[in-house]
Amino acid sequence: MTIYILAPQNRKSGGAELSHQLCSAINKLSDIQAYMCYVDLEAPFDKALGVDVPAPDAYEVYETQHITGDSELNSPDSVIVFPEGLTLSMPYYPLAKKVLWWMSVDNYIISTNESNMPFIRDNILLHLYQSYYSKDYVEKKIPNANGLYLSDYINDQHGKFIYPAEFRENIGLYNPAKGYEDIKPLLEKASWLRWVPLTGLDIPHMVLMMEAGKVYVDFGNHPGKDRIPREAAADGCCVITNKKGAAAFEGDVPIPEQYKFESPAESLDEIDALLHDICDNFADHQSRFEDYRKMIASEKDAFYSDVSSFIEHCKNL
Repeated sequence: MTIYILAPQNRKSGGAELSHQLCSAINKLSDIQAYMCYVDLEAPFDKALGVDVPAPDAYEVYETQHITGDSELNSPDSVIVFPEGLTLSMPYYPLAKKVLWWMSVDNYIISTNESNMPFIRDNILLHLYQSYYSKDYVEKKIPNANGLYLSDYINDQHGKFIYPAEFRENIGLYNPAKGYEDIKPLLEKASWLRWVPLTGLDIPHMVLMMEAGKVYVDFGNHPGKDRIPREAAADGCCVITNKKGAAAFEGDVPIPEQYKFESPAESLDEIDALLHDICDNFADHQSRFEDYRKMIASEKDAFYSDVSSFIEHCKNL
């Protein structure tokens, strides 16, 4: 048996890094060979897999190898791990055992309009859940689905050191690539706060900003258990979210309820008051995220334990 893990070519994202983490972990924990399989998102679905490109430089640390074509994929000895955004290529490899890793429910819905759910229901041997949100989605769509929780962990550079509360500035952080239109009214309402968009930053500079700031606000869709809220919390920020997607699930975003808002646009005064209180009494608010930080710190060990379970499941597919 050989395991092939798909990822878009030249892509640096949470999902792409997670795919490399899985490939590396399988090779470390077992004698089963695991390889990356890079995908050309611009190619036809039947010709997209097996692109011969190097791993993105940020992921060289995982020391993975990749295949240089797709001829070896269509075999009964192959296990192909498809992320939810690449499911339309699945029918072209009928002999392979197919595993579907639900990293982002929303990406699946957007890329397929759920058009191939019948195929998934009949052909996926194992579903992997990156979040409790995805587990809930799959189990509603496919009752009695054969599933396994396999989440992720953030980069080790986060959480190594938490800058003292008294030295932090009144800085609010946000990701302009996700939910910007939803957070824009808050940026205008709370203009007294120095807002910094997290864009175009490498990991060291992300850590630097998260160590300097006091709060990270995310009103995006939360299509899976997102990394940036965890990175911000690990670096000592307070986190404020809406209740969309994974943010609605306690297991995915286990922050105190006072920091979650059902309808942020209708709660601007309340959120603004909370931001003032966070900035004025930061050490107190920061302490309320201690359990969240402990959970985040435990995720790497949990990931390796979950990968071990996945390996055993693969042996029985």
